[in-house]
Amino acid sequence: MRELDERTGSTDRKRIVIVLALVIACIAAAIALLHGPSIPMALTGDSYQLIQLAHRAAHEPEYLLADLDQFFRPSATWLLVADRVVWGGYDPAGYRVTSLLLHLVTCVLLWLVGRRFSLGWVSASLVSLIWCTSPFLSESVFLVACRYQSLLLAPWLILILAWPRADEGWNSSRTLTVIGMIFLAAAAKETWVVTPGLVLALELERNKTFREALRAAAAVGAAVVVYLAVYAVTFGSGKPYLESGPHILARIPSQLAAFFFLEEPTPFEVVMSWQGVTAFVITAGIAACCFRWRLSGTWVALALLTLPTLPTIAVPFMPVRYLAIPYAGFLLLIALWVGGVGVQLPRMRRAVQAGALLVAVIVMTAGVSIVRADLQDYRRIAGAHQVLLDEAAAVAPAVASGAPVAVVRDEQAQPLLEILREPAGFAKLPYTRHEDPYGLIDTAALFDWVMSDEHTRVELVPDWRESCADVPGRVLVHTRGGFVDTGAAPDLAAEAKNWQDAGRHVRVVKAVLLP
Repeated sequence: MRELDERTGSTDRKRIVIVLALVIACIAAAIALLHGPSIPMALTGDSYQLIQLAHRAAHEPEYLLADLDQFFRPSATWLLVADRVVWGGYDPAGYRVTSLLLHLVTCVLLWLVGRRFSLGWVSASLVSLIWCTSPFLSESVFLVACRYQSLLLAPWLILILAWPRADEGWNSSRTLTVIGMIFLAAAAKETWVVTPGLVLALELERNKTFREALRAAAAVGAAVVVYLAVYAVTFGSGKPYLESGPHILARIPSQLAAFFFLEEPTPFEVVMSWQGVTAFVITAGIAACCFRWRLSGTWVALALLTLPTLPTIAVPFMPVRYLAIPYAGFLLLIALWVGGVGVQLPRMRRAVQAGALLVAVIVMTAGVSIVRADLQDYRRIAGAHQVLLDEAAAVAPAVASGAPVAVVRDEQAQPLLEILREPAGFAKLPYTRHEDPYGLIDTAALFDWVMSDEHTRVELVPDWRESCADVPGRVLVHTRGGFVDTGAAPDLAAEAKNWQDAGRHVRVVKAVLLP
């Protein structure tokens, strides 16, 4: 009998490994076919600043915990440092491949979470495939600077998988895994502060009373309080763009309307609409059914759907990347509900399953179509960045000399606005850097990249009026078509001030050796 049990267990394990391998292969193929064309494209926007920070952190380890523009998300820096080791510091394709691999890992983790909550392997696979091919993931996958969503969701999903079920207890490996994932979530993005809510949901899934679940959540909440106190002292307690008022409550209905394809995401503003109200009512009804039927996973699905939105609810705009994690929770909730309908209507189970499969194929097809259109927009955006990179490479030796260089923006071109005024895919929220050439890339990060010198970094000189007074340097004037080297300037501060007084944006940069 023992030998029979061992053979049966071995067969089950082999079957699980085969199914998981097939799932990984399918998801990997979908990602490669859909997002693979982005691999050779130039990087864009903030990606260069993050890579510049990783460049410095590779030589000065204290910068592994440095913030970027008052955002503390060090795990992105750690991954970029690893990128530099694996791919080399200046290969855009390597960074993009890592983003796709991170996306693959997160999709597989989402499949495992679906299986944990009793979704069939087909249902769990559809959830992962719809999510991985969704236009709500386009920004997170394409923009290296927006890996934060996956870097936050992956630890949360592992935390869910490690959390004991109702009939299981805690052990050292579970405890260490949970602690490690909470740490990684805290290092990924400020949104991690809602993790106590996820813990509350996981405890409620274990059939704990609300008081018992609240006690477990409070332990993580204490860490959040310490984090918020340190964050407030270090960075301040708020951002200047935050708003208040009843209109901010439209955020969740707006994103639900986008998930049901009732309206397109509106990144420029968040407004209440009948589509949003309708989507909210439908979702509330679906959640109520799941609770009534006592479906395992309902609390967690709702946590992923709603909690990540709360820290951003006062932000008056809604970039598509904000929808990446909530959409995972939405798909899990819908899949649980469809499974529950099949159980409640056993005679119609096959019809329900066939209908759900048809809807899933339609949604996936629509998502793929939008992502391909998004890729057209990103191809044009990357092309605009490549033009600037080529222009900067032509004058990089002037910066590499080590003398301070004033970079004057003497063009009014706005390629991002021109491209995104009529996007092929979803509307996108452009961020124009008014002081930098074409408004595209931070000037210091731009030359740090095109110089491609591992032992030299380029830094901004913010106090150039004082530090560059009577100091010789050079002036590079950026026009529509390239940089013009005006030659040596005996007093760089005076020359730069003349340009500034003439109404031009000026950035002063300097190349320095790394330790």
